[in-house]
Amino acid sequence: MNFIYLANINNLSWSVLQDQKKILSHSAQLDIEKYKFEQDKCRSLVGKMLLLYSLQCHEQLQQSHLPIIDYGLYRKPFIHSMKGHFNISHSHDWVACVYSSNGEVGIDIEHIKPVNIIDYQDVMTGNEYQRALNNPNFDFFQLWTLKEAIMKAQGQGFYLSPSSFELPFPFYNDEIVEINHTRWFVYSQSFANEYKLSLASLYPIVENVQVIPLQLDQFWQ
Repeated sequence: MNFIYLANINNLSWSVLQDQKKILSHSAQLDIEKYKFEQDKCRSLVGKMLLLYSLQCHEQLQQSHLPIIDYGLYRKPFIHSMKGHFNISHSHDWVACVYSSNGEVGIDIEHIKPVNIIDYQDVMTGNEYQRALNNPNFDFFQLWTLKEAIMKAQGQGFYLSPSSFELPFPFYNDEIVEINHTRWFVYSQSFANEYKLSLASLYPIVENVQVIPLQLDQFWQ
């Protein structure tokens, strides 16, 4: 099962939020303070708050601080003591954390805004680029969030080039994309009018996903 927790940080100030750093280790707190802009600090910390909440809900974590987060070869975060898997994404006013009990998972959200497709030719295959130019039903933000979700689930991030694999068109949820002999089920939806959210999982998603918006004060520490 995949549980996607979402929080809106619009109008959330760092002066109000920063006390919640206490859920993190000292080194993790210092990492957040390295961000130049307060909204980036908020996004990073809220992602960790959502992760802690998901561990308390699904793994009966009793403590009020987040376990140490480690990083794989390509910088994918993981927690040794976790039974499940997680991934975090944020864009503009929204932060998302997915908890999966079904193996590795990747999530991406993006704020939809006007783009010049020509500027993004390098992240698409030749077929995808031609569809982007010529097909009125082509959804660039669906394509991009799906690709990034797969790249994150695979654990390679941008070490796996987004132009090295192609997504089905037209796209339907629970399509399968194979990367290096791993079959990823992929899922995408719109939310909050101006955002696209996509997920990649080792198992079918449509019947195994819950999207849960949260008010941050409901799990304020």
